[in-house]
Amino acid sequence: MSILAKIFGSTLALTMLGIPLVGSGTALAAATPSPRPAAVAQASSRDRVDAAALDAFHAALDRMVDTGRMTPSQKDAVADAVRRADWDGFSISRLNAILERVQDRGVITAAQRDEIVDAVAHADRNVDRLLTVLDRLTDRGVLSRDQRDAVIDACHRADWDGFSLDRLGDILGGLVRSGAISGAQRDAIMDGMGTK
Repeated sequence: MSILAKIFGSTLALTMLGIPLVGSGTALAAATPSPRPAAVAQASSRDRVDAAALDAFHAALDRMVDTGRMTPSQKDAVADAVRRADWDGFSISRLNAILERVQDRGVITAAQRDEIVDAVAHADRNVDRLLTVLDRLTDRGVLSRDQRDAVIDACHRADWDGFSLDRLGDILGGLVRSGAISGAQRDAIMDGMGTK
């Protein structure tokens, strides 16, 4: 058997086993990321935003009751209507339509409806803005990828719903105290969120 036949035979055998070879097309195919994991990452990111919107919805209702701008029975009626409509936290316009029906029945006022919708929309924008700010600071070298991930993980563990920027500042303060990020990095994130 010639040397050339041995090389081709070995290459063919390794390729059949799925073992990438340096300099071969198989290695390039194995190194090229497939689009599927990116789609999965986008879906899981969207799930977090949906959960944040749902959390912001409930936080807005609780705050309105605590400050006397809504009665507990109104809160229960609104929460029940949203649950029965199976709102998934994704479409703000759908939430508005659900709340308009509750308003049409005389359960809440237009001002209460607007306050709830604004609170949820604001929370979504803050979650999106935080991700944009973290990506921009990482691209500029202000944060490392590990620090970016630590901020996201801390926000998830603290169940930050995107509603309170003061609470985000407290979460970042905890990361400063633990040494995960510096005070200057915390300030850069908060500046990006528009708090200064």
